[in-house]
Amino acid sequence: MNAAPPDRVRLTGPALPAGELSLAEAVRPFGVATRGITFLDGGDDRRYSYDELAGLAAAVAVRLRSHGVRPGSRVAMTISNDLESVLTAMGVWAAGAAVVSVPPASRRAVPWYARHFGDLLRATGCELVVADHDDDRVNPIDGLGLASLSRSRLCADLTALPGSDVAIDGTALIQFTSGSVSAPKGVAVESRTLAGHVAAVAASLGFDPETDRVVSWLPLYHDMGLLAMFMTALVTRTDLVLMPPTRFATGPARWLTTLGRLGGTVTAAPNFAYRMAAAVPYEEGLDLSRVRVSLSGGERVNWQTLTAFHEAVGPLGFSWGAIMPSYGLAEGVVGTTTAPLGRGPIQGPGGRVCVGRPLPGVALEAPDGPPGGPVELGGSWVYEGYHTVDGFRPAPSDGWFDTGDDGFVHDGELYVLGRRNEVVAVAGRNVFAEDIEMIVLDAQSDGVKACAAFRLKDADQDFGLMVEVPVRPRRSPEEVAVLGAQVRSAVSSTLGVRLKTVLLVRPGTIPRTTSGKVQRAECRELHAEGGLKRRLLTAVH
Repeated sequence: MNAAPPDRVRLTGPALPAGELSLAEAVRPFGVATRGITFLDGGDDRRYSYDELAGLAAAVAVRLRSHGVRPGSRVAMTISNDLESVLTAMGVWAAGAAVVSVPPASRRAVPWYARHFGDLLRATGCELVVADHDDDRVNPIDGLGLASLSRSRLCADLTALPGSDVAIDGTALIQFTSGSVSAPKGVAVESRTLAGHVAAVAASLGFDPETDRVVSWLPLYHDMGLLAMFMTALVTRTDLVLMPPTRFATGPARWLTTLGRLGGTVTAAPNFAYRMAAAVPYEEGLDLSRVRVSLSGGERVNWQTLTAFHEAVGPLGFSWGAIMPSYGLAEGVVGTTTAPLGRGPIQGPGGRVCVGRPLPGVALEAPDGPPGGPVELGGSWVYEGYHTVDGFRPAPSDGWFDTGDDGFVHDGELYVLGRRNEVVAVAGRNVFAEDIEMIVLDAQSDGVKACAAFRLKDADQDFGLMVEVPVRPRRSPEEVAVLGAQVRSAVSSTLGVRLKTVLLVRPGTIPRTTSGKVQRAECRELHAEGGLKRRLLTAVH
């Protein structure tokens, strides 16, 4: 690779871990009987050793082959945090095929989902869809002419079988970009890249299967849950506890309570989860002193959120040094940078939270210091290319990918500013949508639970803001308008930005991707087309 331009800095991760498993070896953990996965499902908790899972996955592979799945086939599925989903994913790989990880379609997002994922699945070359036809969710991928198989039927009455030596060549995983700023694309990841990168993540986190236990509620249909939690545990044969995401959503205290109760040492969550976990009480005697790794990634990491979180759980033994701000993206498989083990979060220029140095095998390039500019990704773990409805687009031939994020390097570590297409120039400096959202959440922590800033369609140098107003306490229209004025004042006084419009809306109005990120482009369309209707409580102009 050529040297970075003089105003930019190139960071490279440490050497790759030696002797990592191939993907075929990684997903066939025969002989490991003392460690495995515990599935928490209400009161019906079930534990399976890795040896048991390997034998059952081998049986799933045989059934898949009876339905035409062969090495190189592509099988679409939504990977939930349950036994059947895990066996199906492992079975697809055991058959030498590729997993096409399809996010679920929520009732609110069905039109968006159908519009963006319909023909895209066909374009990836999927030959089979494994779905649970017993659930009551609308399935927008029905009617595409693809063969379909019930997941519950596929996994019913299994008898463990010995493994085979089928290789996994070529594409092993197709995961989708979030769709937060544009239509989602299928990101193709090659077998060697997937196995090597997961091993690099595990090495950077210091996984020790003899002493570690991973506890995660992150959905497996999202890369952070699938790769940073499930796959790292599988590759290293480390004990894993999987919770349904709904258990956290309906009771945020359950995340840390489960960590403490089961002696968890490794976990991960996006910034919003740390915010939610900081706002709930915990039982007396809860001990979180064993937690040594708690990744924060998937969205902008906020300093105030982390300090509030630690203020709440530090007295329970949760170490500041365990919190590891991170940065990643689907085009880099999952993770690209993370803070060093045991150091804890640090603030840099402008109050930004440092997201650390590159993982093994990762190379990054960004401007040397603020105000920042494009962050580019290189190294050993860059994706193969995109599957789009218009065909396959290979990754850049020079091995460098523009992430679409702006950021900078300071003291040899990366700081991420935000998405480049959601930024306006104010008095010679850039203000990102994420900057506005963090100011609002910090200033109105009791009155605002979710917000989304977006450039206006008719004036792209002006921001609008959509703010969800909690149902309780009930507020009069006048009180809602006052909240909107307070929000706008906080942004103006802190960032020098005057929001052209503040839309106060009912909870659940802000459109989100399947991974929980706000969809700013959809917010822009809703505002421009007057699509909020009864969901709009009031607007402050």
